[in-house]
Amino acid sequence: MPGLTFRFGKKLMAMNPNWQQERLFASSGPFIHLCTSPLEKELIMENDEDRTAVLNMIALTSRKCRTDVLAYALMSNHIHLLLRGDEIKGHVFYDLLYKRLARYLVSRGKTGCINGVTCSITPITTLRQFRDELAYIIRNPFVVRNDVHLFAYRWCSGYLYFNAFLSKTAGRAAAEISYRERRLVTRSSAEEIPADFRIEGTLILPESFVNYRLAEQLFESVRQFLHWTLKNVEAQVEVAHSHGEHPQLSDDELFIPSRDLCERLFGTRQPKELTYQQKKEYVMALRKAYGASNGQLARLGSLPQADVNTMYPLSAKG
Repeated sequence: MPGLTFRFGKKLMAMNPNWQQERLFASSGPFIHLCTSPLEKELIMENDEDRTAVLNMIALTSRKCRTDVLAYALMSNHIHLLLRGDEIKGHVFYDLLYKRLARYLVSRGKTGCINGVTCSITPITTLRQFRDELAYIIRNPFVVRNDVHLFAYRWCSGYLYFNAFLSKTAGRAAAEISYRERRLVTRSSAEEIPADFRIEGTLILPESFVNYRLAEQLFESVRQFLHWTLKNVEAQVEVAHSHGEHPQLSDDELFIPSRDLCERLFGTRQPKELTYQQKKEYVMALRKAYGASNGQLARLGSLPQADVNTMYPLSAKG
């Protein structure tokens, strides 16, 4: 019954337009989101030299562990990684990365800086979760800093995906660099650099070790990728809460969900129509649901900044 099989297959494809990505996800996994616990009083990475060293460690660790990196974000006090592998492989990866990082920080006069730092490993079990977690990772620097471009920031993998300007010949082949340069890249006199890695200055170029092509293929199109990273606000809130973190959203991203919240609580989408006590209840709900900053609470809740700062003095001090 080939005709019937063909029609049935077409019906299934129409019912699930993601069927190709679903099949690829199932055959390519498993995947995990690895995140280190943030330092509270010190910084792991203070400048681009530190970020270069840490990104090189991630590249070398991924090859040592035979684990693909699909996304990364280097924050000043913690690291996000989307890896191909299971939880066991994730812990092996982190243990090796931790040892490299500890040695580097000792060389920078930060002995014991990361003592007590742990990692959380979140298994990614669905295609939708994969997209949510990837978007969450690459949005991290963008939502925390107002000087970071989501798709043009080297210390986050956002610039790799669907980028027609990436060059396969950028930098130099690993075999072309000198012994001294190799030591600067690896922070070791003995470790070799994989032949397919390319080097720019002392940086292992991310495009030579991040499997961004696989990540691209798990989205239907560039348009869907952009929607997931720029428009899918509720998913970002859910992912942040699942990791025990406050979501980081811009005023524009908060505007519609904040108005929806106001309507659910008080029957109006206009916070300025609320009584003073209702406005305070409203901003408290905004804070709990979306982790909004004091400034955002004042702007979105139509409250004086001083009143919000009184409600959340520690945030005002920060």
